[in-house]
Amino acid sequence: CDKLFSYQSDVREGEFQSPGFPSHYPNGVSCKYKFIGRANQRVKIQFTQFNVHGRPPGCEHDFVNIYSQLKHETEDLLEAVMTGPFCGESKEDLPKMVVSTYNFLVIWFYSNHEKSSGGFHGTWEFIDAVTSLSVHYDMGTMAPNTCGYTIRSDHKDHGFIMSPTYPGIYSDNLYCYYKLHGRPGQRIKLVFEDFSLFYGGEYCPFDFLRIYDGFTKNKPVIGTFCGSFNQTTVIFSTGEALWLDFVTGEGRLIFAASNGASADYKFARRGFNISYTFSDQFVKLECDQRILSGKESNGTFVSPGYPANFKQGIVCRYYMDGLMDEQNLEKVKVSFFDFNIPGNMPYCLLGYVGENEDGRLSDGSVKNKYCGSNDPPPITSVGPRMVITLNTTGAVQGGKFVARYTFITDYDVPGEQPEEGKCRFLYNNVKTTQGTTNSPRHPNAYPSNLDCEYVFRPLIDHLISISFSSFTLSDSPSQLCDTGDYLAIYEDVGTFIKENFTLTEKYCGTTIPGPYMTSRLLKLVFHSDDRLSYIGFKATYRFIKKQDIDNTCSTYVINARGSGGIIMSPNYPNKYPPLTRCEWIIHASNRDHRILVEVSDLNLEGDCSEVAVRLFDDSASIRPMEVLCGKKKDDQVTDSYLSLADNFRILFLSSPSSLGANGFKLSWTEVYQGPAPSVECSGFRCVVNKYCISSTLKCNNEPNCGKGDDSDETAECSRTSGIQILHIAIGTSISSFFCIILLICGFYHRRKFRSDRAPADHDHVEVRYVSAPTGCNTTDRLLMEDRHELNNDHHKTTTHTSPRCQKV
Repeated sequence: CDKLFSYQSDVREGEFQSPGFPSHYPNGVSCKYKFIGRANQRVKIQFTQFNVHGRPPGCEHDFVNIYSQLKHETEDLLEAVMTGPFCGESKEDLPKMVVSTYNFLVIWFYSNHEKSSGGFHGTWEFIDAVTSLSVHYDMGTMAPNTCGYTIRSDHKDHGFIMSPTYPGIYSDNLYCYYKLHGRPGQRIKLVFEDFSLFYGGEYCPFDFLRIYDGFTKNKPVIGTFCGSFNQTTVIFSTGEALWLDFVTGEGRLIFAASNGASADYKFARRGFNISYTFSDQFVKLECDQRILSGKESNGTFVSPGYPANFKQGIVCRYYMDGLMDEQNLEKVKVSFFDFNIPGNMPYCLLGYVGENEDGRLSDGSVKNKYCGSNDPPPITSVGPRMVITLNTTGAVQGGKFVARYTFITDYDVPGEQPEEGKCRFLYNNVKTTQGTTNSPRHPNAYPSNLDCEYVFRPLIDHLISISFSSFTLSDSPSQLCDTGDYLAIYEDVGTFIKENFTLTEKYCGTTIPGPYMTSRLLKLVFHSDDRLSYIGFKATYRFIKKQDIDNTCSTYVINARGSGGIIMSPNYPNKYPPLTRCEWIIHASNRDHRILVEVSDLNLEGDCSEVAVRLFDDSASIRPMEVLCGKKKDDQVTDSYLSLADNFRILFLSSPSSLGANGFKLSWTEVYQGPAPSVECSGFRCVVNKYCISSTLKCNNEPNCGKGDDSDETAECSRTSGIQILHIAIGTSISSFFCIILLICGFYHRRKFRSDRAPADHDHVEVRYVSAPTGCNTTDRLLMEDRHELNNDHHKTTTHTSPRCQKV
């Protein structure tokens, strides 16, 4: 079933399909479709129908692979870069178009010996590398054995730069560079004619085009681009050279799945087509400036000719680009001084200063216009780029301005920032009731060597509730998370006059914090070291009125009185409700006694994100000794926790989004160990842990002696008590059955030997039943009865006794 499509046939286009299409393809076939064009041609394919047995992305059964980066006809497919595998029933999971990097392309179709499906159908075409679709793949001098191009203005002063397979889907793990060299005094203008790279966030962690302002990639970065752009995106160099890096990665499918996609081909990945122009006729630098950040740098820019008035009928743009790389993300703040642009707000018909971002509005429109003699308010960009446009077209007279720019570190965290550039954020329910917060740049990797604070201030009649939906930090070699990256939770235990934050919990790795709720001032501290970074965390916060908390339970104070008991989640063993806070405080009857808590049953939903049970070994402590989440396995040894003082606190929290589960059951016991095991115990002494507990807790089918010690349920309890009770019941039933049988037999015996003659009228028999003495059983009584003799002539009463019961 192999097929060859070659330029030698003088056919430039056609169709390809699976064997037997449109019927089901056969089982156990391996077909290769080879497309070989001329040296100046590319191969373009598109699928029109697709139904191949299997489930993407694994495609364990049947599959289609596409090899579009082959340099030679005889290249080993097992070693070549491929696109795929593809299977399933959805054509949407396939790339819409594939264009080969060179003049070779191979489709490999495989089916196993199991179920088959309808197969596939598609079209192919040999396209010229120079003229097809207004695309010119002849971009310049190509570097040998790599994807690199050098473009010089002496050879060509304008043209196009394209990704290798534009407009077809580009492949994973690509690296291509483009060097543009002009003559001294020239500048380079780039226009994004078409730009479509996979977008994974502002940081562009998967695929990107990075542009450097100079001859090498050691020069300042103008910008890193991914996602979609159009012809309104214009970039100028400050000199005669630019360097462009095009990089693609892999792993998009995992990211795409979080956006509801089963394949990353559902996102546009055409690549890019960028026009370039070398010229010394561009506007002078004083009117068309590019300002690159030197990391949180600042400075000024002015109107042309300042302090004199600018000329009428000009358009100037000031491009300010903050840093955007693995460690840096910045935004731009611009403030105006000595501002006087003729015109009236908001129309500004005689001229204006306007602002937009990313150069997307370079066709003349702007997001906001400013004119008049009043200084505009400070402007802060959303992303790393800001473009200020001065347009004096139609102005009747000139004007002027001075502007100060500041590049500020952008942490991409929602929240009020008291100090610009500082990783510190405030949240209070005067301004908002709920929202989200996250680690810097989430879901992209957070920067290294960073310390951030998130402060939540609830009103006096409110609680602050925080639930974490995502949490991935680097692992710490210590369980205490005292090194590496971590998130720490603090509560203010001071007064309103003086703050006193105390550490309550600390998390690292992938252990997601449980829902947290407090009426105190709350602070989260995020720390990253100089090692690897991960996606960090995302959390939802809510300011909740205390009266709105589910009133299923509140705070219970339990006086142990030397005994023990059970604590259960609301509605146990049925589902607990969402947004519920329950608290239990247990007090021992003696200061020398302790409270022992053991987990009898634990069945909480999922991980810790929705519900958690916190155990405090002292009711005054705000740092739990343990946080319980998830489920307890049936064969798991019962965990136990002992208080430090004579009290214990248990706190149950479920988030607003909790769906509920069976909940938990905990047993608590007041215990006394004393200075030595030999101390007298008036109750029961646990065999292993030597706790002295109340004797009323023995054999109650609940753990009361601590982890690894079940002596309270075995030492003085009959291990087979249940079996013995069953045996007694069975024995009693069998004895009763035999007694009934004997009574029936005795009755039958009397009837059998009784005379059939009716007694004379004067005959009278009196039978007395004599109580059997102690030791006589039912059989003895029957024998006594059988030995009565009847006297037909006289009224006579005769009493016989059983030989075994002589003492009557």
